[in-house]
Amino acid sequence: MPLTSRVLEDSIRLAKIRRIKWTLYIVQLIMLVALAILLIFVMGDAQIKPVLYLPLDSFVAVMVLLLLVVCVESFFFRVMEMRFARSSSAKHLMAKNSIRSAIMIVVVAGIVAVLLVAPPVLSVIQDASSRTSVLSAEEPITFWSRDPLALQVMVEVEITAVNTVEVYMVNGDLFDEENWSISQMFIFRTNKNPAEYVVDDELVIEVPEADHTQYVLVLNDLENPGSVATVSIMRDVSGILTGVVPLLAIAIVVANIAWVAYLMPIERKYSKGSIYK
Repeated sequence: MPLTSRVLEDSIRLAKIRRIKWTLYIVQLIMLVALAILLIFVMGDAQIKPVLYLPLDSFVAVMVLLLLVVCVESFFFRVMEMRFARSSSAKHLMAKNSIRSAIMIVVVAGIVAVLLVAPPVLSVIQDASSRTSVLSAEEPITFWSRDPLALQVMVEVEITAVNTVEVYMVNGDLFDEENWSISQMFIFRTNKNPAEYVVDDELVIEVPEADHTQYVLVLNDLENPGSVATVSIMRDVSGILTGVVPLLAIAIVVANIAWVAYLMPIERKYSKGSIYK
């Protein structure tokens, strides 16, 4: 086969590989959007009214998983492109650019993984997002089990009071803002045991694991009328963001390190006759 025919054939194959690559990327982007709608609005019970709730934690995990898949796919396509490249210079440039991109991905994914699992960082986030309020018998406190984007979850309620009082945590669906009584709240409370609702200096109430659920804190000051309590609602970062996402980020780091190790001999091999330095 003449050299010109081979070069032409390789160019056609290279163009086809790139078309297939970008077509696959577009299809995956469409799948990502469809999956986002499924996770957020169908499975995640997302809503805009009466209150905003868009659970993005699961979507973020799926997005990172897709990035891992795209990384592996890009390795395969790059190998095919180098195979049908027409010159040593082109092969060297492809390998060099791929190494540079892989190193950047390793740095970014590594930083994300460390930030999501480092206790000091999580403590700072928890302290910065904690909400402190004053609870009285006339003014109940309302909160949700998750934030509007499901990036944080409420884990516990810390209550302190000078005088002995009782605090009941009630599901928001059972609370009538216009017409409620202490006796009703006592019956509807989720913290059933006395050790879970009697505040003798300090009390901690664990918030049940639930989807976007509203809770109401009601103060019973019958023993010490006029008493108030200080309430701190403690938050944690979503378990998906601190568990699944870091593992996927580490997988991306490992995959790209292996890719760099594979490319370095190839880059050195074709660097000698390359016009790119």
